Amino acid sequence: MPLLSPAARPAVLARPGQEARRDVRRWLPAAGFLASAVFAALVALLSDEPVHRLWGGWAAAGYGLAALIACWPGWPASSPEAAVAQRARAAAVAVALAGAVLVPLGTLAAAGRGMPETGVTERAAALLLQHGSPYLPAARLAGHGFLAYNPYLPAMTVFGLPHAVFGPGLLTDPRLWAGLAFAAASLAAFRVAGLPGRASARATAVLAATPVIAFPLVVSGNDVPVLGLVTLGLALAGTRSGRGTVAAGAVLGLAAAMKATAWPALAVAAALLASQAGWPAARRTVARFAAAAAAVFAAVLLPWLVTVPGALLRNTVLFPLGLTGTPSPAASPLPGHLLAVAGPAGHVIALLALAAAALVPTAFLVLRPPRTGAAAVRRLAGWLALLFALAPDSRWGYFCYPAGLAVWLWLRGGLWPPAAGSGQRRQKVADGLAAAGVEGDLHPGVPAGLRRA
Repeated sequence: MPLLSPAARPAVLARPGQEARRDVRRWLPAAGFLASAVFAALVALLSDEPVHRLWGGWAAAGYGLAALIACWPGWPASSPEAAVAQRARAAAVAVALAGAVLVPLGTLAAAGRGMPETGVTERAAALLLQHGSPYLPAARLAGHGFLAYNPYLPAMTVFGLPHAVFGPGLLTDPRLWAGLAFAAASLAAFRVAGLPGRASARATAVLAATPVIAFPLVVSGNDVPVLGLVTLGLALAGTRSGRGTVAAGAVLGLAAAMKATAWPALAVAAALLASQAGWPAARRTVARFAAAAAAVFAAVLLPWLVTVPGALLRNTVLFPLGLTGTPSPAASPLPGHLLAVAGPAGHVIALLALAAAALVPTAFLVLRPPRTGAAAVRRLAGWLALLFALAPDSRWGYFCYPAGLAVWLWLRGGLWPPAAGSGQRRQKVADGLAAAGVEGDLHPGVPAGLRRA
C-alpha cells in the first residue's frame, strides 16, 4: 500500500469519526420525532387544560408516525443526499407538521376554542373597532378579573381584526394569522442568514413542526409572531449593511410594539451592530438602528399613549408586574413567582431580582458585546430565560422564546460557538479529504439539506 501524502493523512484519521457522526446523524430525525411524541403524550396525559390535551393527542400521533417514517429501513442505509432519503425526510416533516399544527389548529379554530390569550386578542380588536382603543379603562377593569386586561401592546391587535370584522371561523382565528406571520418572518430570517431558498423553506417547516413552536401556536398563538420577528431582526442586524441596520430596527421596533418580551432583542441587536461597526462608526450605526426602531414603535403606540395613557400603563405594565391587585394566570412555579407569592417583602425582592436580571446583562452587552449574529441569538436566548425565571408573573410557555431561538440557530448552523482554531482545523481536514478523494462532512451539527451553500 503506497504511503499517503501528509495532506491525505487527516482524512484517514478523520474517517472513522466522520462515519460515526454520519451514522448518528441519520438517526437524529427519528430520535427528535420520538422525543417530541413523548412530550406531546405527557401533555395529553398530565395537563389540566382541555385545549392542551387535544393538542397533545394529535401531536403525539403525528410525531409518532413521523418517527416511524424516519426509521424506514431504506433511509438510514442510504446516502444523506439520496433522493429516497430526501423524500423520507420531507414526508416525516409533513406528517409532524400536520399532526402537531394543521389538524389541531383547524379543529380548535373551527370550534372557537383556545386559551384565554386568543380571546384577549379577539376582544381587543373588537374594542378597537367599537371604541377606538384595545384597552379598557380602570373603571371598567375593576371586578372583572384577569380576562378584562389586555397585556399585549397595540400591534398584537392586528391578528384579531379578521375575527372582529368577519366574525368567528376557521379563517378568522387569530392563531392562523399569527402562524402565517411567524412562517413568513422565519423564512425571511433563514434567507437573510444565508440558507438558500428551498433549504430556508425546509428549515421553516421543521421549526414550525417542533413542539417549541407548534404547542404555543395551536393553543394561543400570541408569542410566535413576536419570536419570528425577533429572529428576522437579529438576522438583519448581522448582515453588516446599512439597509440591514435600518431594516433590523424597523422589524424589532414592530416586534417591540407587539409584546414587551421583544424589548431585550433591541439591546442585543444594538450591541451587535456596535461591535461589528467598530469605533467611531458604531455611534452612527446604532443611531440609525435606534431611529428606525423608535419610529415604528412610536407610530404604533403614540395614538394610545396620547389618548389613553392610564389604560395603556395599567394593562401592559402594571398588570404583568402584578401591581394591579388582580392575580395573573401566569403563575407557573418559577423562582420569581414563588418569591412574589411569599408576601409583600417577597414581591419586592422578586421585582428587585427582575431589575437586576435586566440591568446586569445590559451592562455585560456594553462590556462584552456579541460579535456575530449567532452569538447575539445565543446571548438573547440566555437573557430571556433568566428574565422569565425571575419575573413575578411568569409561565412555562414563555420559554418558547429561548427554546425557539436555540432551534432556529441550530437549523441555521450556529448553535454552538466554534472552538479556538476550529476554522483552521476544519480547512486542513477538508484539504486532506479532497486529496484522498473522500467526500467529507464539514457540518456535523447541521441537518442535511439545511446547510448554507
